[in-house]
Amino acid sequence: MEEQGPGPGGEVAAAPAGGAPEAGPEDVGVTEPAPSSGAPCRFFLAGSCRFGARCRNPHPGAAPATPRPPPAAPARSKKPPMKTAGDVISRILWDPRLPPGAFTVGHLDRFLGVREDPFTAFSWEDLASAGPEVLAVPQHRIQYFKYRGRVVWAKASRLDDVFGSTGSGRTILEVLEEEEAGAGGSAGARGADGAGEPEGALPPVSEEEAVAELHPPGGPRPPRPTHFVAVRITSPELRASVAGLQETLTRADPALAEFCVPLPSLHLTLCLLGLSSPREIQAAITALRELQTEHRRLLPPAPVLRFQGLASFRDHVLHSAPAPSPELAGLVRALERVFACKGLTLLQPPLQDCFHLTVAKIPAGREQRLNLPVELPPGQELGTQAVESLCLCQVGGGRRTDGFYSTVVELDLY
Repeated sequence: MEEQGPGPGGEVAAAPAGGAPEAGPEDVGVTEPAPSSGAPCRFFLAGSCRFGARCRNPHPGAAPATPRPPPAAPARSKKPPMKTAGDVISRILWDPRLPPGAFTVGHLDRFLGVREDPFTAFSWEDLASAGPEVLAVPQHRIQYFKYRGRVVWAKASRLDDVFGSTGSGRTILEVLEEEEAGAGGSAGARGADGAGEPEGALPPVSEEEAVAELHPPGGPRPPRPTHFVAVRITSPELRASVAGLQETLTRADPALAEFCVPLPSLHLTLCLLGLSSPREIQAAITALRELQTEHRRLLPPAPVLRFQGLASFRDHVLHSAPAPSPELAGLVRALERVFACKGLTLLQPPLQDCFHLTVAKIPAGREQRLNLPVELPPGQELGTQAVESLCLCQVGGGRRTDGFYSTVVELDLY
């Protein structure tokens, strides 16, 4: 038997019967804790024991530790997926029961914050094909949609009363019924596009009304158009002349200032269209692009329109007509041809004397009258405008950010 080292008293300790030496408290590598002694924990008595119930020494008078249950995992409720802004746009465009003119869109502008514009003021085609002056926004910037002033889809609050995808149980068809029931007899006070004008506000100059009023009184009223092809007045000389005429009008009667056409909205209408579906709108865009390709291939000279003098129709519309231009008449015939190839018909093919640039217009029912300025000599030339581009615009009160009519597409002819 192997001899052991001396014990505390100098005697030699014998090995246990199993042959393994008994480890002392000073042995290195001991991992098991020594059994607790009966002496109370002096740190507990001093109030500074940091082991608590795990201390090896007793804590006299301490409450027995109760095991804490593991924290319960929070219940996760998965939110239903919400329909996107793109889904709402497609629904408004393709559902014939929804009037696009009754909707407005709140979108985030990087410089101005959240803005609100009519749904019809936007170009909903692919952003890569949208023109530089067309109102088009990425769908992720759309914050909400309104129907007649009522929010029906909002990204921040997860409101979806268009499809009811977030659990509201209400769809846009029910919203339409509620609005119609609530409108009652006031529905007739709304505009043709379903969006009423603010009380006391002057309705914007309507292109189809201006053309219709140039027809002889008592004649059949033409069908109401939805779009028109126009030449935008961009000539600084012509704009300055119109601004001078409007200043003359308002100097003689300051109340006429509200009836003057804003300079950014000045245009010459070439033809009117009734496009009842997105398919017909796309057909009109394709027709104009084919006309653009034809003009660029033939390279004809751009028509230059010369505006001379002013005329008044029933003291309600003050306008200037361009001098007769065979090139302009040929362009209108080309428009008729390309639209006819797509199955589209012009609602009011204008005659030569129907081309006009509206300077001021008083809506029907107002008592004011527009009189010709006495300072303007007969036949005085106001300016010229080259016809280098065409705009397919939407009829109604929507305007682009630059003040021009809501434009579906604008194409350079040369």
